[in-house]
Amino acid sequence: MRRHVPALLRENIVFRRFWLAQTISLFGDQISLIAIPLTAVLVLDANASQMGYLIAAELTPNLLFALHAGAWVDRRGRRRQTMILTDLARAGLFATIPLAYAFDALTMEQLYAVAFAAGTMTVLFSVSYASLFIAVVEREHDVTATSWLAGSRAFSFVAGPSLGGLLVQALKAPFALVVDAVSFLFSALFLSTIHPEEPPTEQAERGHVVAGIRYVLRNPTMRASLLATATINLFNFIFWALFILFAVRELEVSAGTLGLVLGAGAVGGLIGSI
Repeated sequence: MRRHVPALLRENIVFRRFWLAQTISLFGDQISLIAIPLTAVLVLDANASQMGYLIAAELTPNLLFALHAGAWVDRRGRRRQTMILTDLARAGLFATIPLAYAFDALTMEQLYAVAFAAGTMTVLFSVSYASLFIAVVEREHDVTATSWLAGSRAFSFVAGPSLGGLLVQALKAPFALVVDAVSFLFSALFLSTIHPEEPPTEQAERGHVVAGIRYVLRNPTMRASLLATATINLFNFIFWALFILFAVRELEVSAGTLGLVLGAGAVGGLIGSI
């Protein structure tokens, strides 16, 4: 049986737990990605404008904080601790939604606030994860490790929405987020069991963020990649803001079917990771 387990996962227990934590966290992200919009549509009867605001609230932290978060994490260090704290924070944030629903107190304003705060925690988690990765994987195993992490991401895109849709259909949208909250607790648990030697911190100097922006804008490869990604994301998020509303209201698609459709659309990414 051990022969069928890749050597990297079998021999590097730190990476195995790091990979498990990231995989669980990714699944949590995908469940909330469908459960929160469905909560807005099915429970709070959100309109098109409100769906746009909800998606914007979730994504705005990337625009506002990503560059500064990366610089802050590099200066502060303790990346594993940051990832654990952000997992715990997201678990608590998402748990407030079913709690408020149970007391008939859930509002769109709460969804906006939770989406924004959870998005901020996700930014901090992501920048910490990127720099912690080099501490848990030897350089010669970078490609294999990246392949496993990309496979987890792609698999979460396929199975996460499907699972989220089925949970919404079985439990109602707000209560599906309980599973999401628990997933972040498990992610924090796995991260708490590893103690890699993290990269050294950087000196706190002025101008690091500006220097990074200048580098990206002056480098033709980085600049083209940034513009391409920004264009794709712009239209993808416009689509995402309205798709669930259209599918549920106009096409009368059930939550379970909607999750399966979204999962099927991500199969290409899973094939690509392989």
